[in-house]
Amino acid sequence: MNDTPQVSRLVRTAIFVSDLERSVRFYREALGYREVYASGVLEHKAGHALIGVPEDSVIRYEIVKADEINFGMVGLFEVEPSPPPVRRENQGANLGEGCMVFFATDIRAVRDRIVEFGGEIVCEPQLLVVHTLRQLEMTCRDPDGMMINIIDRPAENWNANVAR
Repeated sequence: MNDTPQVSRLVRTAIFVSDLERSVRFYREALGYREVYASGVLEHKAGHALIGVPEDSVIRYEIVKADEINFGMVGLFEVEPSPPPVRRENQGANLGEGCMVFFATDIRAVRDRIVEFGGEIVCEPQLLVVHTLRQLEMTCRDPDGMMINIIDRPAENWNANVAR
């Protein structure tokens, strides 16, 4: 008998945002997360405890997803009064910071949509070569500073295993 607890693949990333509508628009229009898994106002006090905000805080949310599968979703949470922003020392990575990674069939078109919908480019598309792997990648930040890595992936290779 195996007593090792099992952990699923990533269900969703939760991001605390300053403007829910702006962030929803960014993830829908710039990254194609057009389906809504859930939205509303989080009123259960356990939610406040899990997030670590006072019980009288107002928590509005929308959880978006790219397709019918309920994994890999992005949960956007706006808390009032707003918690303090994460302090970043530079435009690159910071210790303890996360970075979401997405595939895109046309990295340059996605780059332009990211800028159009309020994102910030950290690194323009670059050819990354590691062993036999050769792919275009870029890094950006969403409107509230969440780091995002975009990897160019042709449609014909969309469901192929990620190269190691």
